[in-house]
Formats: sequence, structure tokens, C-alpha cells
Amino acid sequence: MVALGAASPVTAAVRAHKGKPTLFVRDQPVAAMFYALTDAWGGRWSYDETPRLSLQRFVKEGFRLFQVDLFLEDCWPREDTFSIEPARRQIRGVLDLCPDPAVVLRWHVNAPGWWNAAHPDELTRYANGDFEPSERTQPVRYLMDDLRRKPRASLASEKWMAVARRQTAALLRGLAATEEGAALAGVHVACGVYGEWHYWGFMRNEPDVSRPMQERFAAWRNAKGREPVAVPGVEERRVLDDGIFRDPARRQPVIDYYRCQQELVAERIVELCGLVKRTWPRPLVTGTFYGYFFSMFDRQATGGHLCLDRVLASPDVDYLSAPQAYGAFFRDMGGCGISRGLTESVRLNGKLFLDEMDQTPSWTWRNDVDTAFKLNDVEADYALLRRNVFESFTRGAGLWYYDFGPANQAGWWLDDRLMAEIGRIRKVVERYHERDYVPAGDVLFVFDTEVFYYTGSIQGTDKLTDVQAVNRTIGQAWRAAAALETVHLRDLEKLDLRRFKLVVFANTWLMTAGQRRLVRERVMADGRHVLFQGVPGYCDGVRLDAGFSREVTGLDLRLQPGPLFTVGEGKAGLSRHGKVWFATTPLGTAAEWREVFREAGAHLYVEGGEDVVHAGAGLVLVHSKEGGARRIVLRGGRTLQVTLPAKSSWVFDARSGERAL
Repeated sequence: MVALGAASPVTAAVRAHKGKPTLFVRDQPVAAMFYALTDAWGGRWSYDETPRLSLQRFVKEGFRLFQVDLFLEDCWPREDTFSIEPARRQIRGVLDLCPDPAVVLRWHVNAPGWWNAAHPDELTRYANGDFEPSERTQPVRYLMDDLRRKPRASLASEKWMAVARRQTAALLRGLAATEEGAALAGVHVACGVYGEWHYWGFMRNEPDVSRPMQERFAAWRNAKGREPVAVPGVEERRVLDDGIFRDPARRQPVIDYYRCQQELVAERIVELCGLVKRTWPRPLVTGTFYGYFFSMFDRQATGGHLCLDRVLASPDVDYLSAPQAYGAFFRDMGGCGISRGLTESVRLNGKLFLDEMDQTPSWTWRNDVDTAFKLNDVEADYALLRRNVFESFTRGAGLWYYDFGPANQAGWWLDDRLMAEIGRIRKVVERYHERDYVPAGDVLFVFDTEVFYYTGSIQGTDKLTDVQAVNRTIGQAWRAAAALETVHLRDLEKLDLRRFKLVVFANTWLMTAGQRRLVRERVMADGRHVLFQGVPGYCDGVRLDAGFSREVTGLDLRLQPGPLFTVGEGKAGLSRHGKVWFATTPLGTAAEWREVFREAGAHLYVEGGEDVVHAGAGLVLVHSKEGGARRIVLRGGRTLQVTLPAKSSWVFDARSGERAL
């Protein structure tokens, strides 16, 4: 690893290097692999005993990139007191253990509790009920009740935003004049649920009918030349007209509200990142949690990240980040371990993507002073560590280890065996990071966020839009032994399609005329296979029309109740028509995907079993739950006969076939 050095203040940037967006520290390209402390009380201060021990161990394993959390409330505990000392102490705790670190400050701009109490008219209000009574008597985290109807400043509040601007600038100006400030490499701007820019309470509630949001929505509608209306209530939001679809001609206020809210969140992110850039005296990186797509709990419009294009277009945002996706398809042994974001879209737009790797090792609590925390299954821990880290690396991204630790007090990876494995992984990443980055996917999955403004879930039936066409689709497809990539529909025109054997349109049920033409003229060309799921292009943002679906697919699609399509008089299900495939509903098994991949000519890396493959950057990872005899076929034709242990992740050099780890 290039030594970061301590001779001069840290500078940082994200620039294109060897085929991918790359983190530069002091003008040197580095592998973007961080260690990050938790935000939870007891584990968040770098100078406390357990966090200090964890930091020390990661420094020993060669880590020089770190992230620490800090809240506005830490620096501004009351109206008449603002101090940068908490920030200095956080960074100093790292400097005391590592003389040459690059530190990113995760800066939570949530309004302090005392400010919320003093400004009740600026708070988020919920369409489905008033604030919930307080039941918690012991503090755990500032963020603990973010999913509940608790007092939180509305993201539409200009008074809160003025505070966030003023105090962010004050923090940075003060910190820039200190010795600790010389180690600052970046600021990660955080707000909303868990600092991840989901709207307050979004999973269980219906925000935001507050005065600030009512004013924002009225101004938004007025700017569009539409008569101002009140923010829609719960019942209005739930009304659907054609299966899962809202008719744009009838539900414009609901569609407008969701769009207004989504644009607001993106605007706040871009503005705060720009403020950081303008205030800091040296180049530094700015980023945030945004671009979440997978495992969004079927609440995409209410609290997801639907304005990805706006954030990616900003020159003031260097990186986006997200935890790796939740649920059995993703985190369980045998799951794909992918990020919640559309990683390739972020890379395609010149931004760095950073996974938050926060998966728990197999700690078990034991009522014994000598073995209070004991690892349950070390081999499984190795497998998940490798899968999660190399998922990011092979896709041209980076990550940080986010240490919630036992009882949220840091120390998840302190076991000597896990730290040694983390060190081995780091060395492989740094070795391959020095090579040109080459993606390996020849199957492309195209997803859309715009469609979520126009769709909803039907109570008591399959939640097609998110659970099936998004999560199940990608979770099962990634177990079919091909190298996959994901892209947003908006970015499809930016992509060189020549290496893809198959393009899957997974949930692209809203397409403009231009997008339909792009699919017909470019994607469905050059002998490429294309698979459409569900109701492709059924909406164009103005109306619902089966003719749009027939136009984009070139198939004789017949509309059935649902809405669902069949091809001609055929039965519902999967059908092939030359090189065009159509699935009435999303494919449900890895075996189905594997057969489609094979027929389309995609490269299948593994014969035998249903294993996850992550390939790219000169490496191939094979993650297996059941294990057993496997024939691994590399792209150059080299084959390997191996016996994979159960619960394992093996990493191979993509060219030689040698075990890299």
C-alpha cells in the first residue's frame, strides 16, 4: 500500500484511474478500504477503550483509511454553545494510534432534540397519526427511534436547513485551523433515518404533512404550472387504478407529492456536499448514503432514493454508499451479498461506490467471564467476509467495515483469526487494485426507479414491484453462476453494450418514447438476447397503454387482468421468441435463470450446485453454501476441478486459475 505519510495535510479526491473511479489520497491512488466505528453509544468515540482497541488492531493490519461519526448535537448541545472539540477528539483518537491516517467524518446534521422541542412548527408530521409516546427510558443511539413517529425536523424546513448550513460551515472553519483537521480527508453528509436520507419514519408511517412540507409542495406545484393542493393523505396515497398502477391522469397530486419529496432530499444532499467543498481549504471527498435500490421494504416512493440521476450529476458529490442488502437472498450463507445500490450505474457516472460492510460475525453470548463472546462458526465468518469484500472489489467499488460490535460497542472483528483474515483480504485487494480494472459481466440487469412514482402494492397480494421484480429477481439470478451487472434505465444509453450476451429488463414498466426506441434500436441489436419481465413500458408517465408494451418488445402481447401479459394466445409464464424472452411474472428460481443464461450464450463459471459468482478486476470469487465437487470454467477456457467445502468462498485469479485466497 502507498504510505499516506504525515508530512503535510491530507488531500483527497476521486478520479478516473485504470478503468474505474478511484480514491486518491495526497495524489496517490489507494484501494478504498476503510475501518469505521459505530454511531452507537459505547462504541462510537475513538478514544474509548474498546473502540481504541479495535482501531489499533486495524492499524496493525495495515489500514490507514478511517471513518468516525459525529452528530450536530455533540457539538451544539444547547443554543448558546457550539464547540468543535468533539470533532477534534474523534480525529485525535485515530491520530494517537496511527500517525498517517486519512479520516472521513460522518457528519449527522439532524436537528438536536432541544432544537426540535423549541421549534414544533418545523417538525415532520405524519398523515397516519400524531407523535408516538416515548417508551424508551435509557439512551442507546441518537438514531434509535428514526423509524417511529418521533419529533424530527422536517427535511422541508428552511429554518433547520439554515442551521445545518451555518453549523456545518462553523465546524469546518474551526477544524481547518487545528492539527487534527490536517488528517481530514472527507465528509460524509448524513441525515434522515439512520443518517441514510430516508424520509423520517418511512417504513412504518406516511410523512410529511407538516407546514414546511405543505409550503414546499405548494411552491413545487406552482412552479410546474399546477394549482397548489394539500399534501395527499393516507387514503389518497393508497388508491390504485389498474392493478399496481396509478393512472397519471387521475393521481397526479400523489405522483407529484412523491416526486417533490424525492427531489427535496436530493437537493439537500447536493447543497450540503457543495457547502463542504467550498468551505474546506483543501481538496477533500464528499459523499453520502444514497442510491439504495435493493431490499427497500416495498417503500421506495415513501422513503427510497429515486433521484439518483440528480445526485450523480453533481460535481460536489464524489461517492455514494449503502449497506449491503438485507434478507435471505442477500446476507444469508449462499446469498449473493450484493450492495443495496446499482453499483455499475454509480461507476458509469464517474463516482466511487462504497459498501458499508456491517454483517455480524458469528458471535454468541455466553455467561462465562472467560468466553463471554465466542465465535460460533469461524469458517462461515471467513466465507462471508470474503464474499462481501470481493463483491465490492470485483464491481469496481470500495467499502468500509462498520463496527457495531457485540452490544453495539465495537469489536466485531477483534478475534485474532478474523483480524488475520481481514489482513489477508486487504493484501489481495491491494495487489489487484494496482492492475487495470476490467469488468467481467456479460449479463446486464436493467432496473428503474421512476416507476415507483406510478405504482403501489395491493394489500394482501404479491408485492410485485419491489419484492419480486427487484429483490427475488436479482437474488436468484446471482445464484446461477454468471457474472452480472446492474444499471439504471436512465444510464442504459451510456453503456457499451457489446460485451453483453443478455439484457434483462427487470422492472422497467415505465418507459418514455425515447427509451422504447433505444431498446428497439440499440439493445435488441447485434444478436443480443433480451428478456422482459412483467409489463414492460406499460406506462409512459402520461397514460397506461398496452400498445407501449407491444412496441418496446416487438411481441404480440395480450393484456390480461392484473395487469398481466401473455404472448398471443399463449399461456402465462416464460416464453422465447427468437432472441426475445418474455416472462409474464418475474422468474422465481436460480435454475430458471441459469437456463436462460446458458441459452443466451452467457459464460457460466461453475458447473454443479447453485453458487454465487462475483467476477471482475482480474478475480473470480465462488461462494458456496452446500459445497461439493465443482467444475470451474474461466473465460480463457481454463478449467478447474475442485471440491468446495460447505460454507466457503474461494477466490481465483481470473487468468491463471490460481487461488488468490
